[in-house]
Amino acid sequence: MHTTRTVVLTILTICLVIGGAVHVLDIVRGGVFPYRFAPLPVNVYWTSLAALDLLAAFLLWRRRRFGLTLTVAIMLSDVAVNSYVTYGLNLAASFAPLQLQTLFLGFVFGSIGFLWPLDEPFPALAARRP
Repeated sequence: MHTTRTVVLTILTICLVIGGAVHVLDIVRGGVFPYRFAPLPVNVYWTSLAALDLLAAFLLWRRRRFGLTLTVAIMLSDVAVNSYVTYGLNLAASFAPLQLQTLFLGFVFGSIGFLWPLDEPFPALAARRP
């Protein structure tokens, strides 16, 4: 694998593992649904990230296409949910975590075209071929 790709995959993996670890620690400290200040659907979503973040990190190395797709889905939904919690519900103590997640989402988007397996076309482009 190309060295630059390895570095980018490593950065994505580290960020996902840190995110998953934070949620795992929250569960260990506070129980299955530790985010009691948030509405139940948000609490369930954040709790599910303990497994989803770690699964995405694993898949980036084993099934890259699935790992990239899951990472995009996680980060899009995470930024959307956290934006709602921060700006809609006004529950965030700080704006910094949301800004970092949004920055990471941009990094994820910027990485997709670079990391997508070269022998597998993007689904939207493959559908257009005659």
